[in-house]
Amino acid sequence: MRIEKLRQLLAEKQLSGLLVTDKINRRYLCGFTGSNGLLLVTENDLRLFVDGRYTQQAQQQTAGVEICEIPVGGNLLSTLQPFVKSLTLGFEAGTISYQTFTGFQSLLEEVGGQLIKTANLIESLRMIKTSEEIQAIKQAAAIADQTLEIILPMIRSGLSELELANEIDYRSKKLGSEGPAFETIVASGTRTALPHAHASQKKIEANELIMIDFGSIYQGYYSDITRTFGFGEVSAEIEQTYQQVLTVQKTAIQTVALGKTLGEIDQTARQILEQDNLAQFFSHNLGHGIGLSCHEYPALAPNAALPIEKNMTFTIEPGVYLPASGFGIRIEDDVVVNDAGHAEILTQFNKEWMTIDCNG
Repeated sequence: MRIEKLRQLLAEKQLSGLLVTDKINRRYLCGFTGSNGLLLVTENDLRLFVDGRYTQQAQQQTAGVEICEIPVGGNLLSTLQPFVKSLTLGFEAGTISYQTFTGFQSLLEEVGGQLIKTANLIESLRMIKTSEEIQAIKQAAAIADQTLEIILPMIRSGLSELELANEIDYRSKKLGSEGPAFETIVASGTRTALPHAHASQKKIEANELIMIDFGSIYQGYYSDITRTFGFGEVSAEIEQTYQQVLTVQKTAIQTVALGKTLGEIDQTARQILEQDNLAQFFSHNLGHGIGLSCHEYPALAPNAALPIEKNMTFTIEPGVYLPASGFGIRIEDDVVVNDAGHAEILTQFNKEWMTIDCNG
């Protein structure tokens, strides 16, 4: 079904086929999870080109795919050549190196074909999830929720951000995650004002803010959650700002509806922040698609014109970052657009303002 939908898109764009180089897109189309390989999709054929390290894996993971092994001492282009003569092939412009591009270009010129750049062909299919995909994302979200339940009571003064990040990764894996969705973010104190702070050797101290941003993976599908909370007592300004960001996040989620664009949801969040004189401190998009990769198409950006559809999955994560005040706050949930056209929240961990006892 996925291949047939892609072939319809290729026909609309008058392409003979597509050179699929993106690892996640290869997996989505044929099930192969190897780190190296090329999938060639044409009108009537589906061929996966791999070297001998992956042949057995490709045979086990795929069905209805012709496996073309690149011989020892050979190379991809020479193995690919007999199958691309006189074809007009699309390629994934955003995922290949210049060296790979020039190799494809030379090959197509040599065999009387043509190379055409494409963008988001497969990603546009991936953004609408099946029920099985949604269940996998829900399970990844549940693992993240469970991880936070375990982790928060473990936080103590003197624990470094890096130690806490490592503990999050470990506990998430014990609960069934295939690995961290990305480099787990733990920021404390003034470092919460860094939107994507790397976990550092800084020690967590009593009476400061902590931000945790991480995700889990289940059957290849990702979750992504951010929670910000007080470790002991923090200033009234921090608590007030938290409530403002929480209102923005909840309103944005409630605004999701069929027929609206993703950009409208982002703009709703910014308009509320503008009323609170905080919009200038919101330095990123409101959210991103989530599925077989943590950050995938489409983005919830201010000018995103893509209409909301059922079974889209994406994050909603407003944040404000105030270096002059010494803190930042972000609240992030994963949502799916349900049959009613509303956003169903998948990450269930508490997001009301909370403080953790720092005297334990």
